[in-house]
Formats: sequence, structure tokens, C-alpha cells
Amino acid sequence: MLSLCKDTKVAFLLAGVGNIDIHRKTNCFVVNSRCKLLFCEDSRRSYISRARCAVAGVVTRERMEKKETIRKAEALVEKAMKGNDASHDAAHVWRVRDLALSLATEEGLSSDPHSMEIVELAALLHDIGDYKYLRDPSEEKTVENFLEEEGVEENKKSKILKIIKEMGFKEEVTGKGTTEWSPEFGVVQDADRLDAIGAIGIARCFTFGGSKKRALHDPAILPRSDLSKEKYMNKEEQTTINHFHEKLLKLKDMMKTKAGQRRAERRHKFMVEFVKEFYDEWNGSS
Repeated sequence: MLSLCKDTKVAFLLAGVGNIDIHRKTNCFVVNSRCKLLFCEDSRRSYISRARCAVAGVVTRERMEKKETIRKAEALVEKAMKGNDASHDAAHVWRVRDLALSLATEEGLSSDPHSMEIVELAALLHDIGDYKYLRDPSEEKTVENFLEEEGVEENKKSKILKIIKEMGFKEEVTGKGTTEWSPEFGVVQDADRLDAIGAIGIARCFTFGGSKKRALHDPAILPRSDLSKEKYMNKEEQTTINHFHEKLLKLKDMMKTKAGQRRAERRHKFMVEFVKEFYDEWNGSS
């Protein structure tokens, strides 16, 4: 058995490869809950080399498991959203995922792999079970069941579910949304809202309206100014162009992150110009 002095040195050296817990009385040390190694009488160099190999193996396995969970989440998106119109299809999810990861990097989250995993999974799963496309009440539990089946840690799971539950516009349509939000929440919500504005947002808006056989515009139907969550969710007798006033033109000022705010400026400006041109052409003045 190594002396206390050598044990101490070994502990310091091992600190760079994982969370090490030395157990001298039982002649072993614990790298993490999955990896426990016995003390060796070999040289300290050999001892450390073996520990590094063990830790590398655990880290590699954990990374592979995370990648597999992402792959399964992507497959779930393809399956669950296959029948949706193009405003809320898998391509929308891929864009939101890419935007969310990009915003997360700009916001300084990329140094924490746990945060990035939460961001990616929340972005991928955010529209599964969307009330607008719900075919069966059991679909509301699809995401929660998936995370449990994949063995996602309880802390991560609760954060992912909280992001998905609270990120929708309907949750703060009255201006009384959540006032306390995590950085992960901010980037995922901003990414989803960025995909709702600009050129893509315009295309998605008219695609959704067309799928519901909604009128493009009716001067007799004015945008609703006193929206509640319930009224917003009831889109009967509304026009597509009114959705710009009721939601899309408000999103720029609702961005949570600095990165989201920067990107929203250009998209919002493009959308404002489009709406003006739409009315000019509708009225025959352009």
C-alpha cells in the first residue's frame, strides 16, 4: 500500500482526470459511480496510467450514450411530426436545434457539456405533443416517457421538461410569463422564436394558415388586442395576417438572450417591410 505522502500526490495527479475519491482502508479508489479500481503495488506511474485509461473508458462510454440518446430523439422527431404541415415539421426542429446550439455558444454555455445536452434535447423535443397537432391525449407524455426510458438524469430531465412546458408564446401572451429562467431556457426559447420571424417565419405563418384554410386577410376582422392564453389558443375566425400583429411582431422585444436579440433585429425588420408591402398591394397602392 502506498504511504500517505504518496497517496496525497496520487490524488493531486488524478484530479485532472475526474472526480477521485481515495479509500485507503479498502485499498481502492472510486473514479465515479461506475468505475472502482483496486490499489496496486506497481509504480506510481503505472498506477496513474491505469487510472487514466479507466477514466477515459468511462468518459468515452458516457459520450457514446449521449450521442445515442440524441440519435433516438431525432428518430422520435421524425416519427412524431411526420404528419404535420411544413410549419411544424422535422425541418423546423432541426433549424431550432441548430439555432439553439449556436446561441448557446454565443452565450458562453459551450464550456458545460451538461448545459449543451439540455439545450439540444429540449430543442429537439420541444414540439412533440404540441396542442395544435395533438391527436391523442397520451401524446402529451411522449417526451417525459422518452427521457425516462433513456435514463436521463432526474435533474436534466426536469430542466428539459420545464423548458418545453414554459417556452410557448401562450405562456406569456399576457406579459405575465416566467420571470426566472435559466440560460438553457433562454437560448431554446429564443431559437424557436427566431424561426417564427423573418423570411422563414413568414413562410411558416402562411403555411400554417393555409393548412387551416384560413383567410389571408379580411379588413373586417381586426387583430385581437386583449388576448388571454385561452383566446390565443382559439384561432377560429382569424386571418393569417392578423397573426403578425397578435404574435410575430411582438417577438423581437421578448427575446431573452443578447445573442437572440441581435439576430432578431434583422428578421424583425424584414417582416415589418413585408407586412407594409402586403397591405399596400392588398389596397392596390403598390
